[in-house]
Parts: sequence; C-alpha cells; structure tokens
Amino acid sequence: MIKKALKFAVGPSVGIVIGSVIFRMTNPALYNETWPSIPIQIILYLVVSYVVGFLVGLLIEWVKLKLDNGK
Repeated sequence: MIKKALKFAVGPSVGIVIGSVIFRMTNPALYNETWPSIPIQIILYLVVSYVVGFLVGLLIEWVKLKLDNGK
C-alpha cells in the first residue's frame, strides 16, 4: 500500500514542478524579487507536491482496501 502511494506521488509532483516553472518563465511580470529563485522553487514545489501526492495516494489505497473488505 505504501509502495503504491510512493510510486503514485512521483508523476503529479514532477508535473506540478514542470508546470510551475514553465508558468513562471512565461510570466515573469507576475513575480517580483520576493519570490524564491527557480532552483529553490523547484525544490520546494517538489517536496511539498510529493508529500501531498503521497498522502492522496495513501488515502486512495486505504479507501480501496476498505471497500474491498466490505464486500
């Protein structure tokens, strides 16, 4: 269950990082000097989105397990 959640979290977290970096590079006027630099932003987004993706994947697997045990 945990292995599936760990594998599940990789795709969304990489997608969020790529999307946010592309968005930031195409819209530089929206970001001023208070935002972190791109390498720091990549690390922050990757860590946060991986943790959230892992928790969502774990929740999905837990619900599947509960539904299968109820049948």
